[in-house]
Amino acid sequence: MDKGSTSELLFTTGVLTLQNGGITTTDQFESTVEKYSRETRGLLPEELSGIINNRIQEELLVEPFLNLESEDHRSIAELCALYDHLDPAGTAMRSPVDSWLSLLPILYLFRDTETLLEGVPESFIPIPAPHIPHLTVIYSPAIVYIWLDECPPCDKTKTDLESIFTGTHEVMPFAVYGPNHQDFLISEYEVTAGPVLLFMRNGTVETRLYGNQGCRAIKAELAKCKR
Repeated sequence: MDKGSTSELLFTTGVLTLQNGGITTTDQFESTVEKYSRETRGLLPEELSGIINNRIQEELLVEPFLNLESEDHRSIAELCALYDHLDPAGTAMRSPVDSWLSLLPILYLFRDTETLLEGVPESFIPIPAPHIPHLTVIYSPAIVYIWLDECPPCDKTKTDLESIFTGTHEVMPFAVYGPNHQDFLISEYEVTAGPVLLFMRNGTVETRLYGNQGCRAIKAELAKCKR
């Protein structure tokens, strides 16, 4: 799905709406998320696995969704709510299999969090660093942009990424605000400064670019990711 059809689908199915000059999730969608959040709280992993299996076709994604749930209880509730609203058996689950799941990360943009958005490139999804290991398995290949504020190289990298990620893209783009997750980024990915681009496949870093390397270097690594 391109950006236009994605946006239109989320509006026409009652997931997103315009409000006070901005875009937000609908009351109906949030009510559905809350319902599933209550229903799934405290369930055993095997019970949660059954809930996930009833909504996605790729069995290999069940475990990473369970792992994500351990960090973020809202994740499975959003999965179930989005499934209900999109009617995957009809529109959203046509070939390729589970293609509707590509819409799920968009919901991070509308969560009630204090995540900084000013340095996030357009088309990138801001996420907490502890979600990286799980989301980059579910959405593979992926690129993770780790940025800082008051950082001129970050500003240049943001501009480069926005010029590259237009329209459709085969590599899922995530962004992490480094200062909020310093210890995790150091221990898990040995990231001690920024900006950094992590090019990941199945949760593993294949390549990383430090500093502002320019569009040519980024495009070269993205081409490798798509192979």
